[in-house]
Amino acid sequence: MTLGLVTGCAGFIGSHLTEELLRQDWEVTGIDNFHPYYSRKLKELNLQKAKQCKNFDFIEGSILSDNDLKKLPSEADYLFHFAAMPGVRNSILHPEEYFEVNIKGTTKILERFQNVGKIIYASTSSVYGNVKAEDFPVKEDHDLNPIAPYGESKKRAEESCTKFAKEHDTKIAILRFYTVYGPRQRPDEAFTKFIRLAQTGRPIPIYGDGNKERDFTFVSDIVNGSILAAKKGVGVYNLGTGKPITINQMVSAIEEAMKLKILREYVESPKGDVEKTHADISKARKDLGYIPRVSFDEGVKQCVEWCANVPNV
Repeated sequence: MTLGLVTGCAGFIGSHLTEELLRQDWEVTGIDNFHPYYSRKLKELNLQKAKQCKNFDFIEGSILSDNDLKKLPSEADYLFHFAAMPGVRNSILHPEEYFEVNIKGTTKILERFQNVGKIIYASTSSVYGNVKAEDFPVKEDHDLNPIAPYGESKKRAEESCTKFAKEHDTKIAILRFYTVYGPRQRPDEAFTKFIRLAQTGRPIPIYGDGNKERDFTFVSDIVNGSILAAKKGVGVYNLGTGKPITINQMVSAIEEAMKLKILREYVESPKGDVEKTHADISKARKDLGYIPRVSFDEGVKQCVEWCANVPNV
C-alpha cells in the first residue's frame, strides 16, 4: 500500500487531497494545527470523511514543532507539503508569521523527511507578481517578482526546496496553484465570501472595475494534478486552467447559480492584488498528463451548493 504524508490536511486543498488519496486506497498520515486564521469547526468538518477511513491517521500539531513532527513516520512514499499561512492581504498585516510558517516550517519539513520517496510542495502563482501583458500565459521559467509577503514567503520556500533537492538528491515537485476554488474554500476567499454575502442580501465588494482576471482552478483539478506530479513530476509546474475569467464574469456566474440578483459595490483595490493571472499549463499537460476537467459553471454550482448546506461558522 502506498503511504502518503499530508501537511495541512484539514485545510481547503489539503482535506480534498487527503480524501482522494484515501479513495485511491493510499495509507495517509496527516498533520494540521487548526490555526485560528479561520474557524476550527470548519476544518473539523473538512476532516469528517477522512476520519471515517481506517487508513487515515491524524496528528494535531504544528510543522514548526520538532516534537509534533516526530509523531509522523519519518519514511513514506510521498510527502505532500500543503501546510502554510495562506492569504495575500492578511500577509501584508502579519508578514512575520508568514515568513515563520512558510519558510522556517518548510525548512523543518525538509530536514525531518529526507527519506521520503518524493516531496510535492504546494506553491502559488503569487510568486510571479504582476506580469506584463505580453508575457501571458505565464511559463514556469518566468521571473519571480512577488508583490506581497505571502508570495515572497512561498518564493523563498521554493528556493529552499530546490536547494535541498540538489544537495540531497531528493525528488521534489513544486506546484504553482492558480486561484483555487471549490467547496471548503476559506471564508475570506472570494467565492465563499461572495456567496455568503449574497445569501443575506448584502452587497459584495469588487476591487477596481471588476475586470481583473483570474485563472480560477477547481479544487479537484488541483488535487488530480498534485497526485499526477507525485507519480510523474520533478521540477516546477503551473497548475491552472489557462482560461482566465474576469471578476464581473465570476459574479454573474454566481448570480446564475443562485438564481438571484447580487448587489455589487466597486471599491478600491487593496495592496498586493495583481491585475491578472493566466497560466501556461503546457508543461504539466505534457509531463504529467494534467488536464483540468471541471468547467467554471459546474465549479460555481458546487460552491453554491456547499455554502447552502454547510453552516457559516
